[in-house]
Amino acid sequence: MTKLFAYISIFFLAGFLIGCSQVLETIDLDINSEDPSLQEEFNVVEKTLTIREAKAQKSYPYLRTILKNGRGENAQPIAEELALKSEFPKNDEPQDYILGIGDTLAFSRLIENNRSNDQTDNQWPVVSKASIYKLGIGDTLALTLIKTTKSSQQLTASSEEQNGIITTQQTDETINSTGRIGADGSVLLLEVGRLEATGKSLNELRSEVRNILIRNGVSPRFQLEIAEFKSQKAYLTVNTKSTVVNLNDQITTLKDILTSANVGFQPGVITRIRLNRNGKEFSILLRDLYSDKAANINIQSGDHIFIEDSSANIKTTTSIIDSEGFLVFENVGKVKAAGRTLDELKNEIENLIQPVPDSQNAFQIQITQFASQKALFTPQGKPGVLIPITDTPSKLSEVLTQNGLSIDANNITQISLQRDDRTYEFSLDDLLAPGRPDIYLQPEDHISAQVLPYKENKVFILGGVSPQIFKINPANRETLADVLFTSGGPLSASSAKRSEVYLLRGNNPVVAYHLDAQSPTRLIVADAMELRPNDILYVAEQPIISFNRALATIVPLRILLRDIQDENIP
Repeated sequence: MTKLFAYISIFFLAGFLIGCSQVLETIDLDINSEDPSLQEEFNVVEKTLTIREAKAQKSYPYLRTILKNGRGENAQPIAEELALKSEFPKNDEPQDYILGIGDTLAFSRLIENNRSNDQTDNQWPVVSKASIYKLGIGDTLALTLIKTTKSSQQLTASSEEQNGIITTQQTDETINSTGRIGADGSVLLLEVGRLEATGKSLNELRSEVRNILIRNGVSPRFQLEIAEFKSQKAYLTVNTKSTVVNLNDQITTLKDILTSANVGFQPGVITRIRLNRNGKEFSILLRDLYSDKAANINIQSGDHIFIEDSSANIKTTTSIIDSEGFLVFENVGKVKAAGRTLDELKNEIENLIQPVPDSQNAFQIQITQFASQKALFTPQGKPGVLIPITDTPSKLSEVLTQNGLSIDANNITQISLQRDDRTYEFSLDDLLAPGRPDIYLQPEDHISAQVLPYKENKVFILGGVSPQIFKINPANRETLADVLFTSGGPLSASSAKRSEVYLLRGNNPVVAYHLDAQSPTRLIVADAMELRPNDILYVAEQPIISFNRALATIVPLRILLRDIQDENIP
């Protein structure tokens, strides 16, 4: 009777346990849905993962995602290729600055007499032919002579021979010597002697040296050069400071002298050049020399050049373009300026200026403050910056880099340019690419910059292991081996079936690349297979694992039955 009761109790207990398990497994979310559609199914195609297939998959695109921020629909992930897609405005040349309301201009007028009462200009000398440099006192000559010497040597064939063999050898000896032409006009050189050099050209002196060497029985293998130029001089006086200009065998022009002395045009200064040559004086204004009214003469030895600066009668006035677009200058009047270029304004003012008799009228007009033309740059997360447009063209690439933008591998900087009711979008990478034509800022341009970070690239691991996420980086180019054979990887679990490893890639159809990882040599294949974002790695479960899980549920019930049979139940 006791055993029958025990069996009945066990039956009800087992039913209770099964009932409890069913209750736990059948808790569902009751959703009132009018759409009874089924979950979408995908067609899966199995392929064996081989070395050839793994290498071929390296060309599979690395489809990365960019996180675009903003408000509403602007905050969304987009494909990398869309973020890198660029549209630029047509290539345009820098435009002339157009004057506008608010610009400030300075008008400077110079009135100077070309001639003073006590000074007249002689006829400016013409360009003379290049003269050959004549040696003089103070010049240093350098002579390099190759001298051949002979030596005799007696060779004895044996001790028994009375007469030996006499041989002659020739050797070359290089002799270097320098000499300075002294006050008497002569120079002393080794192997040559004293030479009269003053007033002779270098070629003439070379001929004399050649003849002397031949007379002395020396092979005329030599080189004669001027080591230091000291005899030919010109003199330069700039206002009150004088310097010596050493001349050489190269042509030196007047403009060369002025350039080396940093003589140039100065606002409000009249520069006059006087030349004393052979007892005659010539005079010219600096502006006339550089306007091709006079020849750029060659400087001769003994020339004395005077540079004299004097103040000019110059007056400068400024004016701001008013709301109607006009300027007002003294002795000029009211002039329309807005909507014109600076050259167009200069031409009109030149026609309005009244000339002064017997004088040269000169004026200059320039923009001193740019205020009418602007562009707007709005960096991400920062206040907008107004960029003034000037008569010096501004490159968009320079404006962006000066405001702290740079190329970063971890994100994409997207530039938006609004111009003439049209928006152009392009990446900073394309803008700064070599060979890209420059984009110049124009008035009313609106430039904005947005930094778009990359979304983390992941590989999903499923199957007989706990679900995992493995992060990958395009710079590292992780492979299947980096996931499988790493510590804590899916093959580290005892439940993993090494022969059933699948890498799922693509949409419908989904390609499942099968890898049998039972052999360690398969590491070669796995290492050749690069991972891509959103790949799914599936590792099957060992069949024994399902049985063990069921056994784990049955074991407690079996122990209970044993205890009942042995009447160990209290």
